[in-house]
Amino acid sequence: MASPLRNGDQAAAGGRRKESRRLGTLLLVLRVAALCFSLAAAVFAATDGAVLRLAPFRFLLAANAIVAVYSVFEVAAAAWEVAKGATLLPEALQLWFDFGHDQGFGYMALAAAAAAAREAALCGGVQERNISSTACLQGDIAVGLGFAAFAFLALAALATGFRLVRFLATGSRLPAGASSPY
Repeated sequence: MASPLRNGDQAAAGGRRKESRRLGTLLLVLRVAALCFSLAAAVFAATDGAVLRLAPFRFLLAANAIVAVYSVFEVAAAAWEVAKGATLLPEALQLWFDFGHDQGFGYMALAAAAAAAREAALCGGVQERNISSTACLQGDIAVGLGFAAFAFLALAALATGFRLVRFLATGSRLPAGASSPY
């Protein structure tokens, strides 16, 4: 016979799972959006070779390709967590991994988009570069998509930071129960 629950533990456990699933689903959506935007930015940066002669656009291509590969892993990890209710790696390692990499790759995407934005602003003005207006437009689109990828990574970093702080405060990524002193 199971021991009786105290202080509404059954209701609190159900609420914790629901809130955890909601945050996990939000993270999954943010990671899919970051994947789509970073992949699209990399594709737009790579489609015309004229802009790839400029170093900031090569940086934009490389940074967004790296962010896309990272996002594929994180989408898989987030989908696993939503489906199974457990993290892919041990909980503490997964939380630190997510937060640290979201920060690092987010700032890399921001730096690449900012560097390429400066070049995109000057794209059509200098005739000796021999860059067509179509290539300049593709460069502008790649920069915009790169900034959007950063925005979704930044939102994911906020969510993973929240989960990490909750883990450090309570010892679990799940919300504290009704009987918890926190």
